[in-house]
Amino acid sequence: MSIKDKVIIVTGAASGIGQATAELFATQDATLILVDRDQVKLQKLVLKLKRPTNKVTSYYLDVSHSNEVSQMVQACHAEFERIDVLIHAAGICKPAPLLDMSDEQWHETLSINLNGAFFLTREVGKVMSAQKSGTMILMTSDRGLYGSADYAHYAASKGGMIALVKSLALYLGKYKVTVNGLNPGMTDTPLARGANPDKWDAKLALDVLGQATSPEEAAQTLLYLSGSASLYTTGQIIGTRLRYGQ
Repeated sequence: MSIKDKVIIVTGAASGIGQATAELFATQDATLILVDRDQVKLQKLVLKLKRPTNKVTSYYLDVSHSNEVSQMVQACHAEFERIDVLIHAAGICKPAPLLDMSDEQWHETLSINLNGAFFLTREVGKVMSAQKSGTMILMTSDRGLYGSADYAHYAASKGGMIALVKSLALYLGKYKVTVNGLNPGMTDTPLARGANPDKWDAKLALDVLGQATSPEEAAQTLLYLSGSASLYTTGQIIGTRLRYGQ
């Protein structure tokens, strides 16, 4: 599971699973490129994680802007000469009943979640295919498989990401690049709690384990998927739960 000396991009690094992943990976002597649109939190995290045995740098950007993503990936490749792992955890999840959803709510979610995933994997894919190695892991969701009454835009974006994972795995396999998705199940993050403030306890009761995954536990799975132990795992959506209520 070693990621020592690997060059790793982590998006959504300023909170939740992205932050927990950055904190765990920083203990593994990896080179980290942390990406988020919350500049203040990102700067604090970089200061916290820097140590003599690793290198941590950051980029403040919005993943829904393709030009910003392209410039970031090009700059990383120019500085480090390779990109070994992409952990894409950036995303939004805001409740909106389907028939009351505005055009703006739909477009914002698809733009950040799905377009952002495409922009990142396209640009990182160019680097990894040229170096003939690499690993991408996208944070997907069970809602992308089962849908959602109050989060149709989120479910659609994650469903698209699941299809993107499989398509990327098929396309990039010949370059020895692996691509997988992680459905972490109910995870105790600010994003998840903020989206379900009045339903949190009820959802916990429906969970097959009766508890939420912690961001730190999700990060351990991402560590496994980033290392040589999963060398031949690609095109897979790694789930941690049965569907709610089953």
